[in-house]
Amino acid sequence: MMLLIEQRILLDEMKDIFPEEDIFLFNNVLDFIQNNYDKNYYPINVLRQAAGCESDSDLLKLVRYFCGAHSKLFNITYCYYDFDGEEIPISAECYYNALISDISPISLLSGREIDDFDVNNISFYCILNVK
Repeated sequence: MMLLIEQRILLDEMKDIFPEEDIFLFNNVLDFIQNNYDKNYYPINVLRQAAGCESDSDLLKLVRYFCGAHSKLFNITYCYYDFDGEEIPISAECYYNALISDISPISLLSGREIDDFDVNNISFYCILNVK
């Protein structure tokens, strides 16, 4: 898969910038993708499994790297799941404000604040950016 070869080259270019532990996690994700080439949907639990990471900090590092301008391996969607389990897309800013300050996010669909906000229902997932 050409995408993975390109990603490994990009990661090799960054090996002097990131700590060795981060490079290990990032390589774990690339290995997981290679071994699960039919998968393109990566919710939080699958990202944790792919990287072999436990901490939120490590998860955030790998998402920042793989969704960032350098890699662009994943496209990220921030969302809120209402009480019916329906996904409501929200912005990255609303996601972080909700987590950090417990501020009710604004729906990208309606432009309105989400009613009966529960911070436990906020999430994100990544989609493999295959062209």
